[in-house]
Amino acid sequence: MATAPTPYNLTALLLFIDTNIIDAADEASVCLRRLRDEGWINLQRTDAMDTELADAPAEKWAQLTEASASYPEALGPMVWGQSRWDSSVWGTDEDHTRLHDVFAILFPNVDRATARGNHIRDAMHVSTAIRYGGFGFVTRERRLLNKSGRIAERFHGFRMWPPEDALTEAAARIRGLRELHRREPHRGALPTWPAEGDLPT
Repeated sequence: MATAPTPYNLTALLLFIDTNIIDAADEASVCLRRLRDEGWINLQRTDAMDTELADAPAEKWAQLTEASASYPEALGPMVWGQSRWDSSVWGTDEDHTRLHDVFAILFPNVDRATARGNHIRDAMHVSTAIRYGGFGFVTRERRLLNKSGRIAERFHGFRMWPPEDALTEAAARIRGLRELHRREPHRGALPTWPAEGDLPT
């Protein structure tokens, strides 16, 4: 007897993840990945992730690229010297302006023409996540999290969160969805995990 397919993004929460999240072992990151596997939320990566992984030590490269392959990839606008030709799209004037504005907020007083590659890729991650309608970007990078308020102000509330804050948002949405299904049982069954005690308050 065939099993029912796993539901997909029941809470309509689309989060993009930084490269440092794909194999992070902290409790919040592990829980976010499980919520993705259970169908509660959607986690995606941008094309900049595998560009970053190309610099990983050979002994870690295969493990990390295998982990990244389990996430849908959003193809960002081509950035010369950073993007892979087979994993990017031609950008528009809007894309150019967005990337420029994101970079200027994240790295004020830095000239993009001479900036470090990882700074440009950080801006690519965030800009691409905004391009595709993400609710937020999950990262451990303090220099990005410190600019979260400025990014939210410029880009209509787009969030940059550590995993713990992203998990809090997911938990609130799960509770809301469970309450909706309690009031309207005809909506059908929901996954049993996580139990209330497993969710952050």
